[in-house]
Amino acid sequence: MSAQYLDGAEPLFIEGSNTGYLLLHGAGGGTTWDLKEFAHLLHSETGATILLPALKGFGTRPEDLFDVSFTDWMTDAREGFKQLHQNCVNIFVVGHSMGGILTLLLASEQKEVTAITTWAAAISVKNRLLSFLPIINKDPLIKKVIPEKYTSPAPVELKAKGWIGYDWIPTSLGLVILEGLKQVKKSLHKVTCPAFIIQGTADEAVSYKSAKIIYDSIKSSTKKLWYVEGASHPIMNEDLYKGELFSRTIHFFQGLE
Repeated sequence: MSAQYLDGAEPLFIEGSNTGYLLLHGAGGGTTWDLKEFAHLLHSETGATILLPALKGFGTRPEDLFDVSFTDWMTDAREGFKQLHQNCVNIFVVGHSMGGILTLLLASEQKEVTAITTWAAAISVKNRLLSFLPIINKDPLIKKVIPEKYTSPAPVELKAKGWIGYDWIPTSLGLVILEGLKQVKKSLHKVTCPAFIIQGTADEAVSYKSAKIIYDSIKSSTKKLWYVEGASHPIMNEDLYKGELFSRTIHFFQGLE
């Protein structure tokens, strides 16, 4: 049976030209809603074909995340790329947070990816509990005292704008995220396409050094790094920064066509 998505959290496909954009959302409780404003603007300004898939477990109910694996999310990213590749000559990929990790991994294995932009992609995260999860998971006694659910509330002002997402995610999802971090660290040197790496200086979730590590590690001959002064982790939802974020991202890709 197909997933029953929350209103506003459904996958999005906008048919356009033979230039395609694959947009990949994060995994901290958000959904496709987070990238839909950019998706519509992108199509309006470029006329391109836009695909924004819902990563497995997101946009339905948080309980659907309990059995999700990192392989599931990579499969979603690959399937999205494959769908665009059927009719598109150039394929650009934009990913936020976990979507940024998926973007980097996709670029490392699919040489047909034309260029990428990552928003707040992680190499290391600020949540200290995350690094201890593999140990905790192996010890039944410690595991019993760790909450099954991790609260991930969106800011009140974001909810007032209609934000659609989860108020909690399974604590065990941290192990899935750790797997993604492990894989991307091993694969950065395989990324050779043009890349624009972006992170906010006030990112509360991802370590400040992540963007610089990504920038230094990828082997792209064309690459840019931009630290957005004052921006937090969900940069694409912040009124103060999203306008420039969107315009710079679009300008980067258009400069390559």
